[in-house]
Amino acid sequence: MHVKKTICFGRGLFWIILLALILPVQVLMAQGNRDISLRGHLVEHGIASYYAKGFNGQLTSTGDVFTNKGMTAASNTLPLGTVVKVTNLRNHKWVVVTINDRMNKHNKRTIDLTRKAAERLAMIHKGIARVKVEVVPDMFYKFYHLSADELVAYGQNPDNATEGAL
Repeated sequence: MHVKKTICFGRGLFWIILLALILPVQVLMAQGNRDISLRGHLVEHGIASYYAKGFNGQLTSTGDVFTNKGMTAASNTLPLGTVVKVTNLRNHKWVVVTINDRMNKHNKRTIDLTRKAAERLAMIHKGIARVKVEVVPDMFYKFYHLSADELVAYGQNPDNATEGAL
């Protein structure tokens, strides 16, 4: 009898752990229909810089022709084609850009932005900025019926309460 109670307790514990793991996922999926949030997705903190003018017209790693007037970026850690939200941690301004290039392998910065994206983050004067880089989830595209090419966004978070929400 004592052995059976231990086995039942073990099974009960298994179901409790399983429900604890599944329930939050279901709640997040339900909330995803009302509020698209980047919380819980890949986040990097580091330093952003921006491309020099001399790169205009050159091919990126994806084969696109680079222009400083676009909303793209280079990263050595994120996959090409990834869409990310980059937030300037000093002023909370943010942009959404697509990773389409790689930086020099010795570059220790997190991301290299186009001049247009850097201007919207108000980082042109200093040349670099401390940033948070968040991967925009595929759920965002499905919810708004967009492709990555159609997504160009920028703004400013009025306070820390909205930080992390697109």
